Amino acid sequence: MQSAVEKMRVGDQAESAAETAITAAGWEVVNLNKLVKNFRFADLLAKRGSTRVMIQVKGTETGEGKFGALPEPARALHALAGHLDAHAAYALVHLAPDGPVIRFGAAEEAAALAEQRIADYPGTRRYHLFIDDFEHTAEDLQELLS
Repeated sequence: MQSAVEKMRVGDQAESAAETAITAAGWEVVNLNKLVKNFRFADLLAKRGSTRVMIQVKGTETGEGKFGALPEPARALHALAGHLDAHAAYALVHLAPDGPVIRFGAAEEAAALAEQRIADYPGTRRYHLFIDDFEHTAEDLQELLS
């Protein structure tokens, strides 16, 4: 089990990697956690033109790229983004030894996947999403939102 300090380190590295990738793909990015310590619903706000997307970043160092993610926060992010005329996405950041692997998916898709995995394996299942669940990169983030 990871300590709180270790979770924070992984989270910070994942957010930084996602922010760097999204910025390199031509988006303006605001790290919401720097504005409000540990913003509850999303970590990043990305903007390109009139398109805005609120992004929850999940980071892991597990060998298989497994992530803990519950459906309720994903649905809350989707609802909040809808009220703000924005999109809602999850960024899965696998901090692999040879560099980060980053994939994006819609928050509502993350919620559905997590809910299905919880139903399939009731109890204390720790991992709900996998890096291979999503295929979009920062370069094709706009495609995900279409």
